[in-house]
Amino acid sequence: MKEMTNTQLIEWGNLLPSVATCIEAVERDNFESQLLALLHQAVGIEQCMIFGYSTSGEIDCLLAANHQLPRVADRLAHIYVSGLFRQDPNYLQLSQLAGQPESTPIDVLTTMQVEAMSPAYRNHLFAFPDLVDKVSLNIAAKEGAYYLNLYRGTQRGPFTSANLDCLNSLAPLLTSLIRRHYSNAPARPERLSSCEAAALATLSERERQLCLYLLRGHTLKTAAAKLEIAFSTTETYRKRAYAKLGVASKAGLVALCKAGK
Repeated sequence: MKEMTNTQLIEWGNLLPSVATCIEAVERDNFESQLLALLHQAVGIEQCMIFGYSTSGEIDCLLAANHQLPRVADRLAHIYVSGLFRQDPNYLQLSQLAGQPESTPIDVLTTMQVEAMSPAYRNHLFAFPDLVDKVSLNIAAKEGAYYLNLYRGTQRGPFTSANLDCLNSLAPLLTSLIRRHYSNAPARPERLSSCEAAALATLSERERQLCLYLLRGHTLKTAAAKLEIAFSTTETYRKRAYAKLGVASKAGLVALCKAGK
């Protein structure tokens, strides 16, 4: 087994407080912000996307974050879930993984496969905002699979070999955290902030309940289970709610509720 250098030990020591904070935040409202903070500190990501993939072939954006260009991240997520995900070079592996036992061995991170991308896929998702590199992790889950995507842009340049070593080391932790949070996050619909109340005021009761489950980290499938309704019904509620609110994705819903508009 290769021993770690003193520099590597110091770097991991610096990450431990962020790792501990992230673990404590699982199933809480601040998990996503803590996860982003850990990934930014560890490898300097400029954008992060997490998708939930169901065994029925549906895909939903759980997190779309770009600190510099939040609206762009929302737009890219909408384009992706609207159908472009089928052109993702990782799509076949993701669909095969969906529904596999959670004990399925963890694969190493998948690096960006430029040669396997169609021109439309590359132009829509990488030409703007000048993203130059991506690393992905597919995660098996009971209800399907989770798909973590980390990006670097022209500001920081491609992921280095040291970055990839770090992410490979973090992969088991990231798998456990993401699986636990998005599978088990409580909705706590009674805890409605003033911003959320104002933003969701025009919705029906069921539409509002669904939006709150999504805001608390649930996928459509786990929200359907909590609401005790069919998955197809949650899709209908989501489409109606998003149309009324003028948003196209969960990221847009989150931004709207934070703004309190």
